[in-house]
Amino acid sequence: MSQKIVLYPDPVLRKKATPVSRISREILDLIDEMTRTMVEADGVGLAANQVGSLHRIFVINTTPHDATPTPVVMINPEIIDQEGSVIEQEGCLSFPNLYVTIDRADRVTVHAKNAFNEAIVYETTGLLARAVQHEVDHLNGVLIIDHVSTDEDKEAVEQWQKNVRPGVEV
Repeated sequence: MSQKIVLYPDPVLRKKATPVSRISREILDLIDEMTRTMVEADGVGLAANQVGSLHRIFVINTTPHDATPTPVVMINPEIIDQEGSVIEQEGCLSFPNLYVTIDRADRVTVHAKNAFNEAIVYETTGLLARAVQHEVDHLNGVLIIDHVSTDEDKEAVEQWQKNVRPGVEV
């Protein structure tokens, strides 16, 4: 069963997620539900706080352009290295139909645990590096609107507020 994606301005999106100390049945069920929700929403990634949980977990689809998704779970992720810089448009499932230009590292190495409690290290580039940074931001209560720097993007956020989320202060 998939979960409802939390939309901005829900306060849970601004809260910092807490580390997972033990991978329990509850955590495994959450991971399954998050994965299903991400795939059904055609997302590249989904952080736990985007479904209302404050566990430090995210899932990403490592094959976003393939017909069959290949999701990866990251529990207690930590970016341990990053290089380069790429400025591209980015969206978010918690901000439907909002796309802003964000400068992110082009190469990212992340350390985490998987659903089997095994330590993993992923070296990512391009879209997956962007997705890892985006989801780690979520787990830290940081949103795409916090990265807005150009007048054009500020205008896009203002228009989004007026058209999609009336009365929301950014």
